[in-house]
Amino acid sequence: MKKFSVLLSLLLLSTTIFADEIKLSLEDFSKQQDTITTTQEITQEEIESKHSNQAMDVLQNTTGVFVQKTADMGRSDPVIRGFGDSCRKIFVAIDGKPEYMSLFGCGVSHSILSGNIDRIEITKGPDSVLYGSGALGGAINIITKMPTKPFEGNINVSIGSFNTQNSKIWLGGIQDNIFYEFSANKAASDGHLENSQYNATDLYEKLGYIFKDGGVVKIQAKQYSGLTHYPKPASGGNWPANYWEDYHRYSLQADYNKLFSRSELSLKIYENWGEHKFSTNFHSKDSLIGALANYDIEIGEKDILKTGAEFRQQEGKLVDKPVPSPMKLGSWKTSSWAIFALDKHNFTDNFSAVAGARYNNDEISGDFVAARAGLEYEFIKDMFLKGLYSRAFRSPYLNELYLLPTSNENLKPEVINNYEVGFDIKKEDFTFNITGFVMKGDNLIQVEKGKFRNAGDYEFKGSEIVAGYVFNKYVNAKAGYTYFNAGKHTQGRPEQKIDTEVNFKVNKWSLTLNGMYVGEYYAADNKQNRLNDFTVVNAKLAYEVNTNIKLFVNGQNLTNQDYEIFIDRQTDAFPVMQMPGAAVYFGTEIKF
Repeated sequence: MKKFSVLLSLLLLSTTIFADEIKLSLEDFSKQQDTITTTQEITQEEIESKHSNQAMDVLQNTTGVFVQKTADMGRSDPVIRGFGDSCRKIFVAIDGKPEYMSLFGCGVSHSILSGNIDRIEITKGPDSVLYGSGALGGAINIITKMPTKPFEGNINVSIGSFNTQNSKIWLGGIQDNIFYEFSANKAASDGHLENSQYNATDLYEKLGYIFKDGGVVKIQAKQYSGLTHYPKPASGGNWPANYWEDYHRYSLQADYNKLFSRSELSLKIYENWGEHKFSTNFHSKDSLIGALANYDIEIGEKDILKTGAEFRQQEGKLVDKPVPSPMKLGSWKTSSWAIFALDKHNFTDNFSAVAGARYNNDEISGDFVAARAGLEYEFIKDMFLKGLYSRAFRSPYLNELYLLPTSNENLKPEVINNYEVGFDIKKEDFTFNITGFVMKGDNLIQVEKGKFRNAGDYEFKGSEIVAGYVFNKYVNAKAGYTYFNAGKHTQGRPEQKIDTEVNFKVNKWSLTLNGMYVGEYYAADNKQNRLNDFTVVNAKLAYEVNTNIKLFVNGQNLTNQDYEIFIDRQTDAFPVMQMPGAAVYFGTEIKF
């Protein structure tokens, strides 16, 4: 902790020295976000065009991403380029704050509802330089709404199949340098199968102040309470009849941002904590405390440098456990600190490069250096070639270090080396991207001879194609194809996925059609236990009564496709879940 404090002090000192001497347009400075990774943004307009009960449901039609679901509502765990493991091997954040349960390292995806989302930023491929441990497959950053008027709001209410009810309210305002936001999301359903009911409440608050010098301070808080029942799996799984999980998650964060003429300072401190009780008598508590400092600066006319320092402390406690169970009652804690830098250099207007590294020190698993290097060349106007290398890691979680008889305090981080090339077309009415990648992993943590050991390796290969076209003001469409070769590690990783979406808008009517095809899909490694290929088609039809009120009807799985989804939960013996048939939901949206 002392080392981290020194590093943070040096970073802030450098900010004080340089900040007042810099002059650059904000438009040029904004380019620092372009770091030659494969990214995709889901906008608020796209979110509203779909019917989603939870934030992760919005990702289902994203190329390179596959969402594992336990039921109509409940867990929605994204997998990026073959990495998921209940969000243990991808980085998930809300406004840059990590979101995971410290004891097992898993994300609690069903605690992230969709009532206050402005947009979702997705990074595909390893990115530990910026996001640290866990970003093996990529990163998902959920950006919340910010008010732009003295007072505004949004109310969205829907009801439908399986007695599903979803109510969302968002209120916000900005006046006299003070801004605020409040959102409440209530979601409940009987579920499409016996014992698949769900009932959750999510509250979110934001309060901020804009100083005369342009600095912004804000405090955000989140409270989630949800009871999820799990139906009997179609196959696999070891949870008992009438199984349920009761989650309570909380978070608090404070941010300070200051934009200078050629640089930006960002400071963040946060805490996540929660309490989980299961019908099996499992009872745990956990917390994650962290601090993050970023200082981004343009040096001369050609370099934009992003620097940072980070500290995380994870703590977990097993209060009670099933009987019998090999888990150990007790409390454990571990911490880590890191410094990182990423530089983008523009050799010419058409040719740029990025290079960066993160030094991470974990008190248990030791030191690790993550890296990234890439090139991008605009060889014809709006047409780009790129190449990227990245090295990422995942430090062992508390359960792998301490909780089980198989735990091992000598574990080292899992490692992955990623190589990718891509071609992009970025025009106003037409976008196209094709990316090919090879990911080689080592030190995979797995059980051998009764202990977790760094014993496994793997090689994943794949390609992604995404295209979008705006035909006119009435029609736009996009489509994507994912090919993924997991070698022998085929469990839960579809080899092929096709995503399509078409949007129509005529006068006061709008219609969104989207479809997803999944093929070569297995519930075991070595292409064993193949699940049926499936195609799911959804549609949302909306009518604007006036500028403030919209009525909509949403149809899910319109062809009544019979299909199953594998769930990557080793502790639950890898269940395969039966998904819902055709469903319909009716609702209204009111904006003011």
